[in-house]
Amino acid sequence: MKKLFVTAIASSFLFLACKPKYPMPVTFDLIHSDYTEVIRAGGSIQAVNSVSIMAPMVYYSMTVAWVIREGSQVEAGDTVCILESPDMMQMLENQEQILENSRADLVKMEANHAMSLAMLDAQVKENKASMAITRLDSIQMSFAPKVKRQIMELELQKSRVQEGKLKKKLSAQRTISESEIRQLKSRIGQAETQVRVIRDQLASLTIVAPAKGMISKPDVPLYTLYTAEGGSVPVAGFLKIGNSVRSRRALMSLPDLSEVQIVAEVPEVDYMRIDKGQKVNITVDAAGGLITTGVFKRKSLAAKSPMYSESNLKSYEVIISVDSCHLRMTPGLSARCEIMVNQVKDTLVVPTLAIFERDSQKVVYVEREGRFRPVPVETGLANSSQTIISKGLEGHETLSLQEPPHNLIEKQ
Repeated sequence: MKKLFVTAIASSFLFLACKPKYPMPVTFDLIHSDYTEVIRAGGSIQAVNSVSIMAPMVYYSMTVAWVIREGSQVEAGDTVCILESPDMMQMLENQEQILENSRADLVKMEANHAMSLAMLDAQVKENKASMAITRLDSIQMSFAPKVKRQIMELELQKSRVQEGKLKKKLSAQRTISESEIRQLKSRIGQAETQVRVIRDQLASLTIVAPAKGMISKPDVPLYTLYTAEGGSVPVAGFLKIGNSVRSRRALMSLPDLSEVQIVAEVPEVDYMRIDKGQKVNITVDAAGGLITTGVFKRKSLAAKSPMYSESNLKSYEVIISVDSCHLRMTPGLSARCEIMVNQVKDTLVVPTLAIFERDSQKVVYVEREGRFRPVPVETGLANSSQTIISKGLEGHETLSLQEPPHNLIEKQ
């Protein structure tokens, strides 16, 4: 019995002496799987084609008096925005007053000229009657003394001269009257045109939808803020009551929802890894977690720097076309995109942290019965989390995700 107890104690000490000093590394069972390398980017949905609703071309200051809500459905001809311009209203009142005064001046001028012409015409007729009387007297005085006949002849000549003067004066007065009236009528015509133009411009301040669709914010920035340092910041958004509006500025848009795209931004470090035609997985959380697919379409050549950050990190705008448009994918909603940079089907993919450097070789540690054998491998495509093993493994091994303790590594 004593021998048995001693044997048990000795066995216990032997077991404790053989127990590893370090915990077993975490392992990973290798299987064939797909290698997928993605770049994640956030963006917003935009319509590929849209109709811009513009402010009218007027040269007066304008402000928003009323505007329809963003996202409203409208029919062609529906009122979507009403602008106001106090300066234009004041100009219209001034022009209407000028027009009214000019028309009154025309009536007065025509009356005055008609009176002047009538008086000159009466003088011509009076002179003609006087000449006729003088001729009758000259017949009766044929037997009068010579001196008296000469006097009568001189008076007749004087009447002829007076007749010529009156006719010229009448003709000149008629020409002057016609010219002054024509000039005033021309000014009245100009004033009428100006009033009509201003009235048309005032009517254009009531803006209607050119087609059926859903109202969205404009595709270009609504206005620009200027900083104290002399820079400028474009500000996107939707119109609000009281906003100032410039001539021919895009106020809102009617997007064509039959074809939409995603406008996203990727960091500079990923810019060169994306290319046209790469597949994209798209998730729209605001549309009930809608999931769809798309294709990378194009990327901008100019980098964008953060506006409100001191960071030097830059980003690039990219455009992603959507394969199948859904009614819930409305412009302005945010979208999460996964751009498939590389994808290999049915291959050996291991976590990148399972690959180690040993004697200038890449190796993995294959576990078997609590021991780890270093196996040289060749790698293919890789990223920070996954690496393809192109040579060295069969696909059924168990790999260590940590470098094993030295006492657990098999010697080669």
